[in-house]
Amino acid sequence: MSSSLNWNRAATSADPFPGVEEALVDGLHALPADRGAHGPSTKERIFAARVRAAEIFGFSYPERVIFTPGATYGLNFAVRQGIEDGAHVLASAAEHNSMLRPLHHAKGRGVTMEVIPFGADGRLDLDALSTALGKGKATWLSLCIASNTLGIVQPYVEACAMARKAGVSVILDLSQGGGQVPVDLDSLGVAYAAIAGHKGLHAPRGIGLMFVGKSQNPQPMIQGGTGTEGTLLDMPVELPGCLEAGTSNYPGMFAMGAALDWIAMHPQNLDPVRAKLAKLEAWCREQPGLEVLPKEPCDWSQRLSVLALKPNEFPAEMMAQFMAQLGVTVRAGSMCTSQVLSSVDAEDGLLRLSPPLDATEEDFARVQEALEQSLAAFA
Repeated sequence: MSSSLNWNRAATSADPFPGVEEALVDGLHALPADRGAHGPSTKERIFAARVRAAEIFGFSYPERVIFTPGATYGLNFAVRQGIEDGAHVLASAAEHNSMLRPLHHAKGRGVTMEVIPFGADGRLDLDALSTALGKGKATWLSLCIASNTLGIVQPYVEACAMARKAGVSVILDLSQGGGQVPVDLDSLGVAYAAIAGHKGLHAPRGIGLMFVGKSQNPQPMIQGGTGTEGTLLDMPVELPGCLEAGTSNYPGMFAMGAALDWIAMHPQNLDPVRAKLAKLEAWCREQPGLEVLPKEPCDWSQRLSVLALKPNEFPAEMMAQFMAQLGVTVRAGSMCTSQVLSSVDAEDGLLRLSPPLDATEEDFARVQEALEQSLAAFA
C-alpha cells in the first residue's frame, strides 16, 4: 500500500530541516543564558540565531530580532504597540486572520481599517493602493508577502515603496513565503515584520520571529523577569531583552537557529515544484466540475507551492475527505482568510493543494488521479 501524501504544507511544513530536532533537544538541556558559568554559551547561541535571521532577511539590527511564540504574537504586538489610537490602517484583502483579527479588535480604540482589493490574478491592486494612500488619511499598511489561501506572492516591494513615499508605516507578514522568496527588510523599510517558524522555515511550532524597525521604540507588551536588571521593578529598556519577558523557550530558539542555518546553506528553490504545479493547474482548468483560483492565471514565478481549487457541484470538504481515503491529505475550508474567499466567490470554502518542494512526478500523478476519482464520485 502506498504511503500517504501530505499536501497540506502551507499550513505547516511538518518536516523539520536536518539538525532542527537535535538542536531542539540541545535546548531542553541548555543552562540559563544569564546565570552560571555555562550561561555565555547559551547566550552566544541565541544571539547567533538572531544574527542569522538578520542575514537571511536583510536586516541590519540583530538586537532588534525578537523571539516570539509565533507570527500571531508578533503581528498582535505590532498592532497593539505600534499602531496609535485612532489610526487609519490599509490592509490587503489577502491578509490572514492573524492580522485581520488584531486590527478588528483595535476598533475598540478608534482604529479604522480600509481593505485594499487584489486583482483577478490574486495580486494586490497597486492602483487601488495608490488611490488610498493619496487620500492622506492612512498612517499604516498591513501586508502579507504571499497569500496563505491562494499562494500568490504579493507585490510587496512595490507596495512598501509606495507606502514609504507616502509616509505610511508598514507591518509585513512573512509567514507564507518567508524563507522561500527573497526579502530585504532594510530596503523595504518596514516598521515591523513577523514570521512563524513552522512554515517555510521548517522549524517547530510555537516559535517565531519579530523584526522591529530602527524607527520603532515599542514598550513591552508583557512585564516580567528577563534575567537582567533583576533589582528593578521597571522592565529593562535595551533590546532584545525588554521584549522577551519570562522564561525563554530555549528548545524553540535553538531549533529556529538550526533551521535558519540550514536555509542559509541550502537556499530554497521553488522552480521544480512550480513547473509541476503549472502542469497540474492546466489539467484542472480543463475539468468541467472544477474551478481554479484565482480565475485569471498568475505566472508561476509569482506563486508559492500552492494550488487553490473550487469544486462546482459539491462542497470542498467532501472532496478533501474523499482524497484522504485515497491517502492524499489536502486542506479544505476558509484557510482563516475570509476576505480572500469573498474576493474569489468562494464563500463556502475551497480546496488547497500545497505539496512539499521535493514532491515527485509520481506524487503529482497520484494526486491528479485522486482529483479525477473525486470528481467522478460526486458528479
